[in-house]
Amino acid sequence: MVMKSITRAVVTLTAFTFAERTLGFLFKIYLSREIGAVGMGIYSVALSFFFVLLTLLTSGIPLVVSKITATNKSNGGSVCSAALILELITALSVCCIVLIFQKPIGSLFAEPQSMTLVLIMLPALIFSGVYSAFRGVLWGEKKFTSVSIVELIEQIARIVCCIVLFTLFKNKTNAVAASMTAACLISAAACAAFYFCGKRKLSSPKSEIKPLLKTSMPITLSRTTSSINNYIIAIAMPFLLMSSGLNAEQSMYVFGSCVGMALPLLYLPITVVGSLAFVMIPTLSQAYAENDRKSMCRQIESALSFSVVVAAVILPAYTSLGGPLGTFIYNNTDAGIFLKKSAWLLLPLSFENIASSMLNSLDLEKKSLINYLIGAVTMYVLCFAFYSRFDMDVFMVAFGASLILSSVLDVIDIKRRTGFKLTFFKPLAICLAVAFPAWLFTEYVYSIIPGTVMPIIAAGIGGVCFSALGAVVFGAIDFDINVSRKKRFTKKRMRIKSAKPKMRKSVN
Repeated sequence: MVMKSITRAVVTLTAFTFAERTLGFLFKIYLSREIGAVGMGIYSVALSFFFVLLTLLTSGIPLVVSKITATNKSNGGSVCSAALILELITALSVCCIVLIFQKPIGSLFAEPQSMTLVLIMLPALIFSGVYSAFRGVLWGEKKFTSVSIVELIEQIARIVCCIVLFTLFKNKTNAVAASMTAACLISAAACAAFYFCGKRKLSSPKSEIKPLLKTSMPITLSRTTSSINNYIIAIAMPFLLMSSGLNAEQSMYVFGSCVGMALPLLYLPITVVGSLAFVMIPTLSQAYAENDRKSMCRQIESALSFSVVVAAVILPAYTSLGGPLGTFIYNNTDAGIFLKKSAWLLLPLSFENIASSMLNSLDLEKKSLINYLIGAVTMYVLCFAFYSRFDMDVFMVAFGASLILSSVLDVIDIKRRTGFKLTFFKPLAICLAVAFPAWLFTEYVYSIIPGTVMPIIAAGIGGVCFSALGAVVFGAIDFDINVSRKKRFTKKRMRIKSAKPKMRKSVN
């Protein structure tokens, strides 16, 4: 019953998230063509620093609010009030610190304009704080549709605001930053409306502030460390590129082409894995709180297997079509080359996404932080080992190594806590074996169809279908369990029906 509700929630959430990600993806294409690779590089650096600040507000507290609400819905009003107070205090404090120290902070950026974009986006922190408090309660009550609608509203608002601001301001990068602030304001208002329309109220937060702050600190520290790492990447990668002989503009172009354009394309097809991670946090937290080990293991084994199957099925299409996709979408050959080379990152990205979420649900937030830091340190050691010879191929290998190492450590910690079986190795091995013929099939379909768009669409769909069919035929996607359950259920019903006439006969 639990798995059925999770499946239904994942399907619903994936539909909304796919729509949101598709809009965001199309919006990124639009931006890349409007502000160019250099502009994308400047914006990516500013956004990475802004996300460090945003993580302080939208990581630990909302997650804890959702976990508390999932186990005790009657406590939602007071927890939400406590979250609002903590979020607003944190947001205002962060804004003041950034304004006071804007000059030394700005000196860290390769381009001064990045700091201007950060200042434009500062008010979005306050709006995001309000949004995340209400969102945490809706998340804990498993109102995934409401949360998804709000996120879709935010994406649409951002696109509309950006297009409007482009017509009003000459500096388009500033307009992009302003659209972020406007979208956060609209999403905060929409989330508050969903909260109060459900006849929910705010209660006294006195008894919840200290416990909420104490429980959320490790998660906030872990997530903030992740955002700081992304910011360091945005600073270190252009620096390392310049050490290999590129100037500032050239390094921003390479960084914008690879990290600003190509990497987001890798995250798009694993939307369903992100949806599963989002749904699993309250359900796995509830199973852990009730000490339902059987439910925990079943959820973990299914989710990890699902994550590797989704990534592996899509892998051949990306490996074959990465180049044409980057060129067609962004009109940037370098983005396409990097996308093709980095397609294998789909597997560790997908797996690490779901595994780290499980650690948070199992009250292993500190372990999650330690594992992430070990992976991040490994990445930087590998990158700086190639100082003066660094390029984005080195970054790709180092990034992948960090994800794999963190994933392995996550699995070890999850197994120690729950004792689940490593069943994901079988579908992973099968899908990887099928990947090579699926890649050849995709290449063949792409080569025989004329045109620009149709070969990509036909070969992409054909490659994914080939991979999925191979996964089903060789047992990576196993329907035996469902079939056997259905047979047992049918036999049970038949026995009951056949017993009923006998019972009537004896009574008569």
